[in-house]
Amino acid sequence: MYGSIELGGTKIRCAILDEIGNIVKEIRVETKDPEENMKDVVDFLKKNPVESIGIGAFGPIDVDKESKTYGFVLETPKKLWRNFDLLGSIKKELDLPMGFTTDVGASGIGEYRYGAAKDKRSSLYLTIGTGVGGSYIQDGTLLQGFSHPEMGHIEITREEGDEVESFCDFHDSCFEGLCAGPALELRTGQRGENLDKDDPAFDILAKYIAKGLMTYTMILRPHIIIIGGGVANKEGMIEKIRREFAKLDNHYINIPNPDQYIVFPELGNEAGLIGGYVLAKDALKDE
Repeated sequence: MYGSIELGGTKIRCAILDEIGNIVKEIRVETKDPEENMKDVVDFLKKNPVESIGIGAFGPIDVDKESKTYGFVLETPKKLWRNFDLLGSIKKELDLPMGFTTDVGASGIGEYRYGAAKDKRSSLYLTIGTGVGGSYIQDGTLLQGFSHPEMGHIEITREEGDEVESFCDFHDSCFEGLCAGPALELRTGQRGENLDKDDPAFDILAKYIAKGLMTYTMILRPHIIIIGGGVANKEGMIEKIRREFAKLDNHYINIPNPDQYIVFPELGNEAGLIGGYVLAKDALKDE
């Protein structure tokens, strides 16, 4: 059996998966105090023994194995979690092989191995929900340098006359600041699920999201782009994004058909847990 932990901004999922990746047991807890949350997770894993564990966590996190703070959550907007030794808190209780990456990294791995990108050499995975994050995989390897990519904080050129406040505390016009769920609420005064699908705010967001996707496409040239999260899942939204994306290239490069190029995750909400299962299996092999 393998353990998979998906640490999200609002909830934590911890699951036990069998040899072929079926979820056998699972718990969900609200993301609150890190010490209490990790106690719940560790207790669950002690009651349901596993051979290894894969962890995908909201960021920023330290993924450099040579760093003194490897496995830490860094300067996250979630103040209680800042500089928390996430990996160390689990290793202290469970002496097992562990794989560790971002939540979007784990989801990207899941989709690459078993989902929408399983037949592709490269893939970009992006979630547009409470925040915006992304991961890129080339020939089975997650892209990272001195740290993991911060795809939610690239600069997006604002539409003329758009002076709505950015949701991001650090940037006035980054992807997350303009397109995340809380940014939509700042723009409209309502949560996205309560808005009509034809609200003009979604047209503006589609333009911004398409600009972000085109930037990633120009730099990385992924074979497929997979987008999830509450904003992307709004009825009619992916079609708006595809239409705006198709307008941006101006025939400079040969862009694939947006209907096949920009897609939803095949694994749906299970992508992160499946990715954690892959990380766990790989960690066991590396021992």
